[in-house]
Amino acid sequence: MGIHVRRRAEARWTGSVPAGTGHIRTASGALDSDYSLYSREADSAGLNTNPESSSGPASRVLRDVGREPARGGGYAEVEVNAKAVVQMEQLHIGFRITEIALSVTGSAATLTQEDFASLADQAKRTCPVSLALAGTTITLAQTTVVSR
Repeated sequence: MGIHVRRRAEARWTGSVPAGTGHIRTASGALDSDYSLYSREADSAGLNTNPESSSGPASRVLRDVGREPARGGGYAEVEVNAKAVVQMEQLHIGFRITEIALSVTGSAATLTQEDFASLADQAKRTCPVSLALAGTTITLAQTTVVSR
């Protein structure tokens, strides 16, 4: 109909979820911040953000791949990079987020392309942000495992 806006964000996570760290950045530069499990969950963490704020389903991949191996899952030496392109359009009913395209790259000891693609798809289907945006098309544009 009229206006089409595309915005990009990316999140990186290194390490297990309990002990790892991440960085999130928007293409505009309005957000460029480190984060951790503490900054995502603690009320006293101050003014922080997290991947859910901008890249939603991609952040679920960060959690699933980075789960502590000793606690029944996950992989060792994890690094995951997730990029999201969010499209907003002016429709006849008003402005709507119409599409989120995710590109996720990961590396971890013993992580295969098949396992990573499966984790990414599961994350896309079960992420609370994905479920909240059920009327929005969310695609996994790319899932890639990088060799270590």
